[in-house]
Amino acid sequence: MKTKKQKLTLFLKTFLGLALVAWVLKGKMVDFSILSTFVLRPVNLVIAFGFLSTSAVLCTLRWRILVRGQGLHISFKDLFSLTMIGNFFNTFMPGSVGGDFIKAWYIAGKEPTKRTKAVFTVLLDRVLGLAVIIFYAAFTLVFFSDWLKEHRQLQTIAFSIWIFSGVSILGGFVFFLSALVSKGPLSKRLEQFVRRFNKTSKILEAAFLYRKQPIQIFAALALSSVSILSAIYFHSLQGKLLGLPLSLTQYFILVPLAVTASAVPLLPGGIGTGQLAFFTLFQWMGIENPELGGTLCTLVQIYTILFNCVGYLFYLRFKQMPQRIPSSQSENSHPSGAAFCSRQTV
Repeated sequence: MKTKKQKLTLFLKTFLGLALVAWVLKGKMVDFSILSTFVLRPVNLVIAFGFLSTSAVLCTLRWRILVRGQGLHISFKDLFSLTMIGNFFNTFMPGSVGGDFIKAWYIAGKEPTKRTKAVFTVLLDRVLGLAVIIFYAAFTLVFFSDWLKEHRQLQTIAFSIWIFSGVSILGGFVFFLSALVSKGPLSKRLEQFVRRFNKTSKILEAAFLYRKQPIQIFAALALSSVSILSAIYFHSLQGKLLGLPLSLTQYFILVPLAVTASAVPLLPGGIGTGQLAFFTLFQWMGIENPELGGTLCTLVQIYTILFNCVGYLFYLRFKQMPQRIPSSQSENSHPSGAAFCSRQTV
């Protein structure tokens, strides 16, 4: 049962999301007359499903690397099914992270003795995906320093992205280098201190398993890079159909920033936030007819929603939600990952 606080939060998110959609429509940030021309073109639909299928496969391969890194034995077929189920729920749950709770629920049920590790792979998979999106934008913005001087609104965003990227890269080096001193006295004391906090220790234990797997993590990042590259190129193809005067390089800035903004958990699939993000970025870039940005976002969202609905076929196979495991079978009698997800999604 949802608490009053959860119900209020859901109500506020829905209200803000609908208000945002109304603002998008009132501001004419989407040209619906153009959409009707391209959406149902068979060739364009096939191309869209091809790119989205490729992205789903790449994301599944990335998740598979993380799952194996935890010593979990789940087949690629099952992971792909869970990826499609997550995509399906992303279409009907707020933001673009709602499906992650469903994935965590299922994978925790499949690995009842290693629930924390199973759920951790879902969280890390999301973090790596978002990090690579931001890294793309950070790398591209370096080559647009002159252009940034003319757009003050983007300077703050650019510096924030560079700082985040720098801190993340530094943190990654420290994380992997810490494996070299893991047997030192200071490391042992820190480990003993952390073990006093059972929940934290289990999460850190799952994270520390990757310290000796830098190649696997880099491989996961590489798959994320290819996936985002595919998404950027897909947006550029749709932009050409709409007649947008943008170079492929400019899409490397626009798409990562807009996709990140779309992850704000208001309405399902980033509807509203995505349109506003694209429209605003097009304005800041000085592009004529910025409503084409919102139109591009809507076109891609339509194809994404249609593709994600295929996930319902996979959901029928997994429709029996995993039951909570008795505490005697849990990891040292701690709340299960499935139980955690149930509190978040029920």
